[in-house]
Amino acid sequence: MGKTCSKETVPFLTKVDSDKKEEFSLYFKTAPDWLLNAITVEEVKKGTPVFHEGEKINTIYFIGKGLVKVTDNNIHGMSYNHRLFTKMYAYGAMEVLMEVEEHCHTLQTLTDCLLVKVPKNKFERWIHTDIIALKQVSKLMGEYLFSQACSSRDFLFLQGANRLAWLFVDWHEKYAQNGVLRISFVRQDLSDYTGICVRTVNRCLRKFINEGYISRKGNDIEINQKQYLLLKESTEDGFREAI
Repeated sequence: MGKTCSKETVPFLTKVDSDKKEEFSLYFKTAPDWLLNAITVEEVKKGTPVFHEGEKINTIYFIGKGLVKVTDNNIHGMSYNHRLFTKMYAYGAMEVLMEVEEHCHTLQTLTDCLLVKVPKNKFERWIHTDIIALKQVSKLMGEYLFSQACSSRDFLFLQGANRLAWLFVDWHEKYAQNGVLRISFVRQDLSDYTGICVRTVNRCLRKFINEGYISRKGNDIEINQKQYLLLKESTEDGFREAI
C-alpha cells in the first residue's frame, strides 16, 4: 500500500516551494512506499548543469524550487532553449515512455534550485504497474510538449524585435512581481530562447531602451506594467502584420 503523500510521510515536501506542495502531493498520491522511500533531494547552485543531451538516464528529476532551462542542440551545433515551464514536470520521463536510454536535451539551473530525484528504474517500475501514475505522467508531458509547440508556432510569425518582445511579454505574465519583471539573463541566453543572433538581440535591446519599452538597471533589464503593455501591443501588431 502507498502512503498518503504529506510532509509527515514524505519529508522533502517541507523543502519545496509552497505553491508546489499540492502538485507534488497529487503527483505521488498513489506512489508505493518503495518509491517514496527512494526519493532524494539535492540543492544546487545557479548555472549548474543537471544533465547533458546524450547522457545515459539514471535519474528522473523534478524541480522543487527555482527555475531551470531546457536546451536542444541541432545538427548545425546551434542551441535553442525551450520556453520556460513552471508546472510540475518529470525531466527524463518522456525518454522513459519513448524507451530511449539517453537524454534528448540538456537541463541547467537558472537560479539556485532544489532538485527532487527518483531513480529511473523505480520510476519506470511505478508507471508500468500503476495506470493512474501513467496517466498523470502522460498528461503533464502532453501539457509541456503542447506549450513548446505553441511557442515554436508563434515564433514562426514573428521576426527580430517582435520575437524578443513576445518573450518579454510571456515572462512578464508569468514571473513579474508587483507588476515589475527583472531579467538578469546574458545576451546569449536571449538568443537561445528566441533563435535570433546575439547581434540582433543587442540591436533590439537598444531599440527597446530608446523607445521606452524596457529599462536598464545596471546589468539587469527591468520591465514595469506600462512597458509590458507597450510590448504586448507591439507583438500583437507583429502578429497581425504577419498573418
